[in-house]
Parts: sequence; structure tokens; C-alpha cells
Amino acid sequence: MKPMLRRMRVEDLDAIMAIETRVFPDSWSRQNFEFEVLTNRLSLPVVLEAPEGNIIGYAVAWLLFEEFHIATIAIHPDYQGKGMGRYLLQKLLDMAREQDYALLEVRPSNRRAIHLYESFGFRAIGRRRRYYRNGEDAIIMRKELKLPPKAMAPPSKTGSQGRE
Repeated sequence: MKPMLRRMRVEDLDAIMAIETRVFPDSWSRQNFEFEVLTNRLSLPVVLEAPEGNIIGYAVAWLLFEEFHIATIAIHPDYQGKGMGRYLLQKLLDMAREQDYALLEVRPSNRRAIHLYESFGFRAIGRRRRYYRNGEDAIIMRKELKLPPKAMAPPSKTGSQGRE
């Protein structure tokens, strides 16, 4: 059975913090997550819940006009390498119906995540210098979600009503 994606709740934060502190060297605080769940109206905080009811992953995305900004995404270490990150990222991107592109930051040292993002069509577009607390840069990655409109074809010459 596949895990279920649902909206993050305050009651989920103990489980989220347990994953967060294991996965990230400079983790978000509980207050960061509380803000996303309770206050930030541009936020889309979700959890990935296993059939047994335990939380195995989560993500927070921001709906910023034409941008779908993936602020954080994580899978519990016990579930990494089992397709859960791919599943969560796909479900998250499926929610970006109105946005033109998705954007995220990733550590250059996180080769596994970079490979996953590239497999979804994300491309590196720049760097944020000293973005992380330990001084590591962030690679900015972008994925186009909507195809640009086709260039207008020149008008047909047949049947034109030109004047001499």
C-alpha cells in the first residue's frame, strides 16, 4: 500500500522534528514549522503518512505568485532509498497547478537529492553564497511547470486581401 499525502498538522510536529534533526545538520525549528502550519497563508505544508499511521516524510512549499518554491522536503532515514522521496516530490509537484515553475535550494554536497531533482527536470540556475549556517553555498534549481506558449505563426499568404 502506498503512503498517503495530507496536510501537516501541529500534532505532527514531534514526528517531523525527529526526522528534521536526523536529516539536516542545520534543521528548521519547531517554531518555523508552527508558522508554516498555523500562520503562513502562502504555505503548503504536507506530510507523507505510512499506512500504519507513522509519518515518513514531509515537505513545505510556498505558493508565490507564478513560483512554486519548495522550502524543505525530507524522508525519514529508514525510508530513504525506497522511492519515497520520488513519490513525495511527484505528489508535491502535482499540487503546483497554477504556478509556472518550481524552485528549490539544495546543498552541493547532497548529490543524492541533486540527482533526484535532475531526474524530475530541475536544472541548476545559480548559487546562493554561504546560504547554510555552516557557510555552504546552495545550488538554486528550477523546473518549468508550464510550457511557454508557442510562437505565433506568421499569417497565411493564401487568401490575403492585400491592396495594390
